[in-house]
Order: sequence, then C-alpha cells, then structure tokens
Amino acid sequence: MENLLFFMALASPVIMILGIAIKFYRISKMPLNLRWEIYPVPHETEQKRKYGGSYMEEFDWQDKKPEKHFIGEIIEPLKEIFYLHRVKKFNPYGIWIWSLALHWGIWLLFLWMGILLINGVFNWEITSKLDFIAYFSYTLGIIGSFGLIIKRFFTHDLKIYTSGIDYFNLLFLLFLFTSGLLTIMKDNGSDQFLAYVNGILNGSIPVEELSTITIVHFVIFELFLIYIPFSRFFHGPVKYSTFHNILWNDMYQIKGSTEEKKISEQLNYKVGWAGPHILSQQTWLENAKNTNLHEKI
Repeated sequence: MENLLFFMALASPVIMILGIAIKFYRISKMPLNLRWEIYPVPHETEQKRKYGGSYMEEFDWQDKKPEKHFIGEIIEPLKEIFYLHRVKKFNPYGIWIWSLALHWGIWLLFLWMGILLINGVFNWEITSKLDFIAYFSYTLGIIGSFGLIIKRFFTHDLKIYTSGIDYFNLLFLLFLFTSGLLTIMKDNGSDQFLAYVNGILNGSIPVEELSTITIVHFVIFELFLIYIPFSRFFHGPVKYSTFHNILWNDMYQIKGSTEEKKISEQLNYKVGWAGPHILSQQTWLENAKNTNLHEKI
C-alpha cells in the first residue's frame, strides 16, 4: 500500500507535465486556425486599444516593425484567470459567481499543496499558520462545484448541452474538495497533510498514521493531476494558444515565411463535404478560384 501511494505521488505530477507538453506539441503541429481578427487587441498602443485600432492604419505600416505592448497581453489573461471577466460579461445564465468560486478553489488548492511542499523541504513549520488557505480553497471549491451542478441540471438552456462528462468532472471536483475539507477540519488536520507530504519526500508514506479520508483526498488530488492533460480541465493551459495565436494574432503574412508555406499547404487540402456552395473533393484553392460557383452564391 505504501509503495503504491508513493509511486502514485511521484508519477502524477510527472504525467501531468509530460501530458501538457505533448498536448502543446501536438497543437503546434496542427493546421493553422482561422484568426478571429477582432479588435481591440491588447498588444496595441493604449490609444488604439480605446477604439479598436490597428498598426495597419498607419502610413507605410508594412515598412515598420509593429509596436507591441506585452503588458496588455499579460494583464488580459490574468483578468480571465482570476476574475473570469468574459464569463461575467457574456454568459447570460448566472454561472459566473459559481464558476469564480470553483476556479479560486482550484488556485488556492495548488497554493496550499505548494505550501505543504515548501514546508516539508525547508522544515519551516508554517502550515498551521496558513491552513486558512486550505479552508478557503475547499469551501470555495465545494460551493462552486455544487452550485454549477445545480445550475446545469435545473437551468434548461444549460442542461440541454451539458454532457455526462461535464457532470462527472464537477462531481470529481466536489469529492476532491469535500475530502480535503473533512481532512483539514480534523483536530490534527494540518499535521495529517504534512505527514503525507513529508512521507513522499522521505520515501515512505506513513499509512498507519494517516486517516482514511486523508489518503482518499491525496489519491483524488493525484488522479486530478493525471487527468488534467487528457480532459476538459486542459482548457486552462490551452487558452494561451487560443489567445495569442487565434484571438490576438494580427501579424501580416511575410513572403517565404513558415506561415505562408503552411497556408499554401492547407489550400491544397481537399474539401471532404458537400454543399451548394462547395466543390466536393476539390481543393480549397480550386473552390476559391471557381467564379461560376461564386456567381451562384
């Protein structure tokens, strides 16, 4: 039992990191996505961001190096990560507060696990002073996951496109946070957490000193780490590619560039579906050149 728990504790973060790396590698090899080209983009100058302007408005813009402000590209994702401002602004079903609670529960959970690891490595004895982070994490996580389950089940417009895997993921998180709260609420809750982490660092997890709920909590957390790259939880890391390569990418095409070669290659893909405006089994380039087809449309 001890060996299995020890192996799982070591393997889970490695699998998560490798899984995320492989996913990003596969994404980098995928065909180019259609850019949204919706302004304003956060790397534009402050003046242009106010009205949705672009460097292409300037005279001889193609002869200048585009001026980019990367602070905007940092602030915008942070607003999404920590405030979910797009959910608040655009989602009409009232899930923002529950989703925000769930996400903060997850962020604080990783912070709490990091504190436990630091405490174990440096022996700072700080967990008992910072265990309020665990209480916040588990409480917010329970409120958020349970609230989203209720919202999705009883709101018709949400229920019709909520799949079984969505309910599974929320229940999975609910069990994760509930087991954590039950552990931290014990008289020696912080000591239980620290004993498990110290066991990992020392090469032997003291199962006989740990409560069943503590072991269950860490096993669920480790399964969560393994599950992240292969599930919809991966939507968090992949937002980087979505934002920078699709939503905000307004760089013009340069002759002979890698992008031009990819576009030329993709224009020779054959269209595998039919329609009155499509030449099935012909390339995208042939479809684009077909003036008779355009006249019919």
